Amino acid sequence: MEMDRLRQLGLEVRGEGEGLEATLVLTDPLSHPVGSGAVERVTFQVREERLVPVSPPEVVGLRPIALGAVREAREVEAEVADAFNEHLFHVQRRSVELRALGLSPQVDPVSLVLSARLEEHGLALTLVADRQGNFQVSAAERGGQALSVPPGHTFELSEFRERGALVGYLAALFGEQGPAEAARTQRPGAAGEGLVRFSEILQAFGEGAVVPPRSGLELLVLLEVEGRPYRFAVARVAGRTFRGLLAGGQGKVWAERFELDDFPGVVPLVADLLKVPAEAVKLVGSGAPQE
Repeated sequence: MEMDRLRQLGLEVRGEGEGLEATLVLTDPLSHPVGSGAVERVTFQVREERLVPVSPPEVVGLRPIALGAVREAREVEAEVADAFNEHLFHVQRRSVELRALGLSPQVDPVSLVLSARLEEHGLALTLVADRQGNFQVSAAERGGQALSVPPGHTFELSEFRERGALVGYLAALFGEQGPAEAARTQRPGAAGEGLVRFSEILQAFGEGAVVPPRSGLELLVLLEVEGRPYRFAVARVAGRTFRGLLAGGQGKVWAERFELDDFPGVVPLVADLLKVPAEAVKLVGSGAPQE
């Protein structure tokens, strides 16, 4: 029945079961400004009543097409064209955002995948965008040594208005310092580190100081939970909206946007996420858990 349905849509069908594939010959080939030639045929795998583009490389990763939403070949072609043009839009938009952060966007001439290389303080990251414009780290190195990359962690590039905020946020995924070393490197006045405790800011400028609405703000909190190190990084999105990330030795634990007025505090949040009592969460260098 499924094969008959595909043929009614004007698709060329081959295989069966999980290996069932369908190919659409485009009446209006997909053209793009990168590389050469145009896409004239699109091959799909049929998965759970959806057409999933799998060939050629230019269309891999485009959004699937629900079989129940199309009735003929021209509607399938229209869905493919819409998804492809949406991808090109994301490539253009994200390229502008990468340049604003001082990064050089690269578009593969075959797959049309957008990527960029971020190198800062010995950490080198390769950032790759999917067809919907979401970024993730595909490769990471520190001092020339490859690091394990946490799977499935995507982030919204436009939330980072400054390069430093993006670097701090992503570096929290790959921080490998133990609590003792972290405490040492965070010691006020440690040579060459340039780190500043938030308490020093309060002491210098007072609690009445404000952060202007459009200025960037990023913070890093180092923690220890039952002997294991964790890092909580936060970057301001806009106004009172922030993006937070909790990471441990195995990578990301939690990452979400939140409103400052609704934030319970670092220790209560970490205790809830890790299902431990608040007393088990210690701030590195504080000497005591935060209440």
